[in-house]
Amino acid sequence: MDSTIFSSTQPLAVVPQFPTSYQRGSQRIALPYLNRTIFISVDDILCLQGEGNYTFLHTRDRKRYLVSKTLKEFEKTLDGSIFLRIHKSYIVNLAYVQRTIFNRERQVRMADGREVAISRRRMKDISQRLAQYWLRLLN
Repeated sequence: MDSTIFSSTQPLAVVPQFPTSYQRGSQRIALPYLNRTIFISVDDILCLQGEGNYTFLHTRDRKRYLVSKTLKEFEKTLDGSIFLRIHKSYIVNLAYVQRTIFNRERQVRMADGREVAISRRRMKDISQRLAQYWLRLLN
């Protein structure tokens, strides 16, 4: 019997799925963190969660950074072909979206297991954008 059984406490690999046409590693964000500035590749951002005038950046290494910028400011600067505003409180990186549920629950499941609600108003646009993104992955 194989003794290499994965426990539920072991983190799953968070792997993005970028289209081949996407230039990885080309954009970074500078974040003030503990009296210094750190740089994070936008490719490593799973999603951004807005909290008033602050935003939490959730990264693929399961870290969370608090930034004193609004989601609207990030929405203007991030690549619209990869990042999508799906709710008033969330922007997601499409490369990390694993599954969508368009029934009553209206949510996307991210690669880290997080489930993010989709705005009712944006439902049609979001489903079209996700379909376009997944088609780009296949080409």
